Amino acid sequence: MDTSTLIAYLQAPLIAILLIFYLKVKFGIKNWKQIVKALIFGFLAVTVLFLFDIVAESAGYDQLKNLKRSAFFSFVIVGFGSELGKFVLLRYVFLRLKSFRGPLDGVIYSIFISLGFTIIALPLFGLGVFAKEVDALFLFTYPLANLCFAVIMGFFVGMGKQRKNRLIDSLTGLGSASFFHGFYYFANLTSDRTILLFFGIGLFLIAFLLGVKSINVRENDSASRG
Repeated sequence: MDTSTLIAYLQAPLIAILLIFYLKVKFGIKNWKQIVKALIFGFLAVTVLFLFDIVAESAGYDQLKNLKRSAFFSFVIVGFGSELGKFVLLRYVFLRLKSFRGPLDGVIYSIFISLGFTIIALPLFGLGVFAKEVDALFLFTYPLANLCFAVIMGFFVGMGKQRKNRLIDSLTGLGSASFFHGFYYFANLTSDRTILLFFGIGLFLIAFLLGVKSINVRENDSASRG
C-alpha cells in the first residue's frame, strides 16, 4: 500500500476525531455513548452493500460491460445498497431516542454512521471487492461525498420526526441520498472529470444549505420552547 492510499483510508477516522472534538467544544457534549454507537454501527451498514453485491455477482450485473449494467450497478447496488444500511440504523435505532428531536440530530447521527461505513467500505472499494478497483480520485473524494450524503439523509429523517411525517420524509432522505451516491459512483465509472466537478460543487452546496437549515431549525425550536 502506497502513502497516498493510506492517507485516503485515514481520512474518515481523522474526520471522526476532529468532529468529536468540535462537538465537545461547541456543544459541551459529555455523554458520547450514542455518538460512539453510531460510529460503530456504521461498520455494520457495509453488510447490506455486501449482500447487494453478492446478488449482483450471481446475476452477472457486476460485469460492467455496457452503460445499462453500469447504471444499474451504480444506482441500485452501490447507491441504494450503501444508503439502505445507513438508513435502517438511523431510522430504526437512533430516531427512537428521546434526545433525537429534529434535523440537526439526524444530521449528526447520520454523519457518524456514514463515517463508520466509510472506514470499512473505502478499503474494500480500493481492493476491487465491489465490481472493480477505483482510482485515486475516488479514494480521496469518497469520504467527503459520504458526508454530504449523510447530511441529506439525516436532515430529512430528522425533519420527519419533528413534523410527525416520518414516512414521506424518511423515504425522501433515503431516495435522495441513494440517488446522489449512485450518480457519484456512476460519474467515477465514466471518468468524466467535468461531470464530477460540477456534481461535486452541486452536492456540496445542497449539503451545506441543509446543514445550515438544520441548525436554524434547532435554534428556532429552542427559542419557541424558551
